[in-house]
Amino acid sequence: MGRLFSESISKMMTASTYRLVARCFCWLLAATLGALSFTCLSWGASVEDVALMKSAERQKILIEGAKKEGKVSFYTGLIVDQVVRPLKEGFEKEYPFVQVDFFRGNSENIARRVLTEYQAKRYDVDVVSGSAATSMVQRAGFMQRFYSPHLAEYPAELKDAKGFWGSTNIYFMTLGYNTRSVKPNELPKTYEDLLQPRWRGQMMWSTSRGSGAPQFIGNILLTMGQEAGKAYLQKLKGQNIAKSTASARQILDLVIAGEYPLAVQIFNHHAYISKSAGAPVEWQPLEPVTATINTIGLAKNSPRPHAAMLFLDFLLSKKGQKIVQLSNYLPSHPEIPALQADLKPGGGRFKKANYINPDVLYDQGNDWVDYFQNQFLK
Repeated sequence: MGRLFSESISKMMTASTYRLVARCFCWLLAATLGALSFTCLSWGASVEDVALMKSAERQKILIEGAKKEGKVSFYTGLIVDQVVRPLKEGFEKEYPFVQVDFFRGNSENIARRVLTEYQAKRYDVDVVSGSAATSMVQRAGFMQRFYSPHLAEYPAELKDAKGFWGSTNIYFMTLGYNTRSVKPNELPKTYEDLLQPRWRGQMMWSTSRGSGAPQFIGNILLTMGQEAGKAYLQKLKGQNIAKSTASARQILDLVIAGEYPLAVQIFNHHAYISKSAGAPVEWQPLEPVTATINTIGLAKNSPRPHAAMLFLDFLLSKKGQKIVQLSNYLPSHPEIPALQADLKPGGGRFKKANYINPDVLYDQGNDWVDYFQNQFLK
């Protein structure tokens, strides 16, 4: 009879009820023993419980849970050999009981993979990263708000007010030019300078949604306004900018090879890296510079939330951001400069940057792509 009653009660209880009962048992046990065990706190905790935890025992709870979980799954758009492996090595040195597995793709591929897995009720990813990936996954309802003590050190534009994402690094999009082909006195210094007859048929840009012409268009429309921005873009259209499906990195390589003297909308740190290796290339900002944020966040049904939160904390910490710096990426943390200080605003080369919020990128990105395709590809 007692067993039948127990089985009936079990069927009636929801997962949340189980967690509540578990916590009540822990509190009762703690009151009896006179101390609250941090292992008891983590017993039966949901992903949300772990993600938003702010207790004094937070680090101990995360470590204890991560030891049982053993790994963290990271979906990212970051370049593997340049920065993902160094971050993996740094984290695993700090927490040798957790292994970092990763999948690399662009934001669209990452979001598609997460959504496909979740529709199949297969939950493997713990941490999602990309310029637009977190917003895409969040809009589908599959991201979890989280708390990290390190986020307090970041400015408002580099973290989500609702708590769904933080930022590991920033991309600043500028001109790239061949120093053998472009004389210092003719170098464009403003957006209006791109309209000079000298540059007709002499520029190239990528058609890439994430780091090419559409984002250039978005920056112009956001900063100049719709009417003035479109008037400017119609003039720019007459400059016959060469188009390629290649990445911004490949576009810059073509400029280095002498195919075109000027590249529009390239990553300024790529030009710095190539210049440091002896290539005849330099970068030039046009203000406000387009700034893209690489976001990072926690998957809603993370199967390993303790390890995931340790990993998020590490990447957002000064220690993790130092690894980003040494990998020749541009750290988001305001106290960690780029290896070449002038690659970031305030370093001497430029002051104004337009940080394109990932939600804005999600909401307006299709319009920018459509404008580019309708006006520049026809």
